[in-house]
Amino acid sequence: MKIKLIILITLIAIFPLSLFSQLSIQFTSINNYLFNTKEALNFIVINNGVKSVQVQFSGKIVKSDIGNVTLFKTEPLILNVGANIITPTSISLNEINYLDNDIREIEQKTGTYPSGNYTICIWSACTSPDCDGSGPSAGSIEQPICTNISIENPTPLLLSYPCNETEIEETKPVYTWIPPAPVASSASLNYKMTLVEIYDGQTKSDALAINRPLIEWTGISNPMLMHPSDLPALEGGKSYAWQVQAFVGQTYFATSEQWKFKLKKDTLNLKNVPRAQSYIEISGQTGASIFYAVGKLYLKNVVRLQSGIIKLNIMDNSGLAVDFSTNEFHIKPGDNRLIIDLESELKFIHGKTYTLTGKLLDGTVFKIRFIYIDPEKLN
Repeated sequence: MKIKLIILITLIAIFPLSLFSQLSIQFTSINNYLFNTKEALNFIVINNGVKSVQVQFSGKIVKSDIGNVTLFKTEPLILNVGANIITPTSISLNEINYLDNDIREIEQKTGTYPSGNYTICIWSACTSPDCDGSGPSAGSIEQPICTNISIENPTPLLLSYPCNETEIEETKPVYTWIPPAPVASSASLNYKMTLVEIYDGQTKSDALAINRPLIEWTGISNPMLMHPSDLPALEGGKSYAWQVQAFVGQTYFATSEQWKFKLKKDTLNLKNVPRAQSYIEISGQTGASIFYAVGKLYLKNVVRLQSGIIKLNIMDNSGLAVDFSTNEFHIKPGDNRLIIDLESELKFIHGKTYTLTGKLLDGTVFKIRFIYIDPEKLN
C-alpha cells in the first residue's frame, strides 16, 4: 500500500496536468485612476501544458457596497506554452453584461468606474469540450482568480460659492458648485448638499461629521441650491461649513472638499440714519449708492412728453424676489413721485439690504440698493 501511494504522488508530480488545470493566472498592474471594464484584462497566463490551447476568459467586477456590477467574456484566444501576457489591447471583449445601470452610464460618460473598492475575478474554459484532445481541464480554471482595487475618480466636484474662508452678507445665499466633468452631461446626475453651523472650537470637518445639518438636501438636479425659503436665514457673526456629493442615479460618484464661510455681523449704526427721508431720483446711475428706507421708500422720476408704467421688483441679498403690493409706477409727463410703504408689507427685515430694480421708459435699467430700517428701532 505504501509503495502504491509513493507511485501515485510521483505521477502527480510528473504529470500534474492530467488531474488539474494546466493554466495559472496572475494579475498585473491595473490603472486605479482610469479603470473601465477592459482594464480587468491585465494579467499573465502561464500555460504549463505541452501544447497550445484555445480558451475563453470570463470575469466579474464586484463593488464592495453593492455586489456584482459587471459580468463579461472575452473573445477566444490561443494560449501558447509558457507565459502569455494579456492586456486590453491584445484581446477584446465580446460580451459585457452590466448588472448596475448607473455603473454602465458612468463608464460610458467618463471612461472610468466611480470611486470605490472593487474586486476583479477571472476564470477560463476551453472553447471545445475536450480542449482539442488535451482534456476538458487543460484550459479550465473553475475557481475564479481575484484581486482587489481601490478606484479614485480623477474628475473632482468643485465648490464655487460661498467661497472658502470668506465673509458674506447674504443671509440666504445661493450655493453653487462645478459638476465633475464629463459626467456633467448625464441626465441622471444629481447632488446632495449639506450645511452645518460651526460651533466654537470645532473644525469644519468636526462640524460636518457631528452637528445636525441646517440643510441636507438630496436629489438636486442642477449645480446650485437657493437657500430654502422655509428654513431660517443664516445669522450674522456665525460660521458655517458645507459640502456637496454627486451621484449618477443612486450610485455615489464624487465628493467635494469641505468649505467654511462666515456671515458678516450686523454692524448697522442707527446714528447714521437720517430722520428726515428724501426722495430718491431713479436713473441708471443710482446702483452704486446705498440708501436708507425708514419704513417707506420715496422715489421720484422726471419725464418729458412720455407716459407709461414702470414695473418694480425688489430682491433680497440672496437674489430672491420679495413680494410687495406697490410694484408699479404709473408716470406721466412732469415730476412723478411714489411712496412704497415697506413697513405695512411685514416682509422686510430691519437692517437687511435689498435691491429695487426696474426699467425706465427709454429702456434704461435702474437699480436702487437700500437698507430697511424699522421706524420703531429709531425711537
